[in-house]
Amino acid sequence: MQPCQKFVLIASPRTGSQALNRHLNQYDGMVMHGEVFNSTFVGLRNDYHEKMNLPREAVEVRDADPEQFIARIFDDPVARFVGFHLFPEQTRPAILPVLEDDSVKKLWLVRNPVASFLSLLEAEASGVWTVDASEPLPAGDDRKKVRFDIDRFNSYLNELNLFRAKIKSVLFETGQPYFPIHYGDIADPLVGNAIIAYLGGSQRLDRFKTETLKSPPRPFAERIENYWEFTAYFRAISTEALYALG
Repeated sequence: MQPCQKFVLIASPRTGSQALNRHLNQYDGMVMHGEVFNSTFVGLRNDYHEKMNLPREAVEVRDADPEQFIARIFDDPVARFVGFHLFPEQTRPAILPVLEDDSVKKLWLVRNPVASFLSLLEAEASGVWTVDASEPLPAGDDRKKVRFDIDRFNSYLNELNLFRAKIKSVLFETGQPYFPIHYGDIADPLVGNAIIAYLGGSQRLDRFKTETLKSPPRPFAERIENYWEFTAYFRAISTEALYALG
């Protein structure tokens, strides 16, 4: 029996991590959990709450001994691959040994921060965070414009860049590579197959079963209420700040 390959998915909100999670869990032997260190819930894969006797709301049990919690996740006798998501607000001392451990492979999912922040605003305004494949997409007229809060975006970007810098520092100091994934590629089975190969697997899929849908792309002018303020802001910021957008 092959040993279990441990990994973490480094990501941030509205980058497509849930969709990628669903796609990777379609590979044989894959146990990919979600946001296991979310402050309001324990994001184990649905079938693992019962297996680990740890309800989704049992945050205090997880936080009582986070090192033991991580060890339980990785000590999975039936998994060929096992991993979980790591978001900016979910870092804690117990995570550092995981990041420093070169036997735990790293996947890094990114999306343009402007797009992810706008997606966050729209989800907050509509209350719709994901759309199931069995449900119709919202009609264009039903998707209201949102106000792009410049100050909140700057705070969001600063936190994101600090998170990125911390992760890159640990990986650089320990000489570890990571597998980069872009938001636009998460539905591509070739990318999924490459991830599995990076983790040491050999299975290949021709397609993913689609469980969530992305709304058709729309220009920012149709999505942002204060569009002219938005464009003026980005015209005025420095080259260094633009580079920080990734």
